[in-house]
Amino acid sequence: MSTGKNYELRRTQLVGAGGIGAVIDIGDESFVVCDAVDWGSPSEYVRLQRMEQRLRRDLRKPPADRPGSPGRVLLHRFPEAMFCNNARCRRIIRWQEARHGRPGLPMRCPQCQQEGTLVPMRFVVACEDGHLDDVPWHLWAHKSSRGGCRSHERLKLLVDETGTGGLETLKILCEDCGSSESLDGITSKVSMKSVGVRCPSCHPWQARTGGFTCTKEPSILQRGATNLYYPVTASALSLGDGSGTSAHDAAVARMLASTTFEMAKEVAADLASTGNVPHPRIARFAQMLADEFALPVELVLEHLRASAPVGGAASSAAEDGDPDWDAEDILAEEWRFLTSAEAADFASGDLVCRETPPPTVGGGAPFARVLLADRLREVRSFLGFRRIKPDGALVRPEAGRAFPPGVRPWLPSVEVFGEGIFIAFDLDFVSRWEVVVRADRDESARLAELERHWQDQGYWFLPRPTPRLIAIHTLSHLLMRQLVFESGYSSSALRERIYAGPDMAGLLIYTADGDSEGSLGGLVRQGRPDRLGDLIRVALDRGVWCSADPVCRETQGQGLGGFNRAACHACSLVPETSCVLANTLLDRSLLLGRGSSLPGLLEGVLAGSP
Repeated sequence: MSTGKNYELRRTQLVGAGGIGAVIDIGDESFVVCDAVDWGSPSEYVRLQRMEQRLRRDLRKPPADRPGSPGRVLLHRFPEAMFCNNARCRRIIRWQEARHGRPGLPMRCPQCQQEGTLVPMRFVVACEDGHLDDVPWHLWAHKSSRGGCRSHERLKLLVDETGTGGLETLKILCEDCGSSESLDGITSKVSMKSVGVRCPSCHPWQARTGGFTCTKEPSILQRGATNLYYPVTASALSLGDGSGTSAHDAAVARMLASTTFEMAKEVAADLASTGNVPHPRIARFAQMLADEFALPVELVLEHLRASAPVGGAASSAAEDGDPDWDAEDILAEEWRFLTSAEAADFASGDLVCRETPPPTVGGGAPFARVLLADRLREVRSFLGFRRIKPDGALVRPEAGRAFPPGVRPWLPSVEVFGEGIFIAFDLDFVSRWEVVVRADRDESARLAELERHWQDQGYWFLPRPTPRLIAIHTLSHLLMRQLVFESGYSSSALRERIYAGPDMAGLLIYTADGDSEGSLGGLVRQGRPDRLGDLIRVALDRGVWCSADPVCRETQGQGLGGFNRAACHACSLVPETSCVLANTLLDRSLLLGRGSSLPGLLEGVLAGSP
């Protein structure tokens, strides 16, 4: 049962770490966000053609809590198992809104006459296919029992306060038969198998059908564990292509209201009902509409598929909504535009940028271009989530359900406006440095091992590790940390985009506040010729020494997946929401050098500083 109380969630949170399937804490309560089918049909669209074409779905903002707004974001109380914090009670209750209290009222323990407050249990059951469930505490309490008791109602969570404070000091007690079991070992891979528990094959907010179709072994995780939820998102900048303008929306609206589109829908529906759908005929209609209203053919086909069941193999991929999303392609498109002559002095509704002379630092010129974006627009979309492993099964926003008839599949999306600084390196400068790095036997072996680890562990959300990527990414973090002191923005208000492919070497640091359009101008001001050089020098100087050195500099395998070296919270890490690579692939040594054994990408900047 979903809660009937209203809670406040930010839209940007729903397209990220607090998206569909995430377990979120609101005050003392814990919930899981229900799938997009339960959200209704939000009316606010986000337009960006190159994202819509690749993702093959509409992009809509999560429904807002205001009069006249269709739809709402639903939450389901999870876990339902809670314990009383009254030391004299400690009863475990399976909370039900209808039985134990109305939403919004304090969750008081019914066993001890409302003296204690109910607290969500710490552990949950999850599988690699994305399913989630409460821990069957009654089975765990009787794990070592040979009797036939399987009481659900009279369980307690007891604490041995004389112990060491580990899981062995916590135990589940059945008051009916006296059986008990400590939580020591509950997080082992076979803990649920040992008590005969199978994956429920569904999500907490969905009704159970009784069938166990999921074959994955369930695991026990803490509800706040980082591997319980891996959100999968897509992000792109609006490059002034008109995809976010009202003209595009007007063209789509005119097409949907045209007699040609109505005729195409009728033909498609008639052909589908007879099982005979000649795709060339539908394609001709789509091309006709595309030419008439100056819209992409694929977008026209998507609207036709949403309004009439167009069968056949040719449309199956689009009907399934398989995204044709490649983040590297998106970054390459942005790089080509940002380094083009057109971007030197560009102004549109979504993007206003201008070129400024790149700084000469350390007596050299490692930078080829600097752009100051007085206004930019970023679109983020939620593609789904994974659990336990980064390469686990992707659960889409509809979580296996079908959108209602007449509702075109859509993705929760947001758009944010802000300002930014784009810095492009001289490609020849970077290429010459990479040759020197790869000639170093020890560093080359380490990079090869890093790439093997990346392949073996299936970190799909990280790009291939290269010296260029790691050095530029580290520079981006050092600059963001310094900009917090110079620009007036908090660290969580800044984001990065890293361009480090074969023909790319640069970075974009921009504001990412979704609550306001525009910005204060403090970030762009730091990119002016009289400020940027000093900003870079100070950031690099601060990165030379870490308060955790020499441990930080000499320790390999730091951070998520062990992808960092010489990078920790004291010197290089930024808020998770600010980093595009989950605070991984960082190494101050590749940027600043390691004595005479390894030259850093910008080692000469400090060497030539006054």
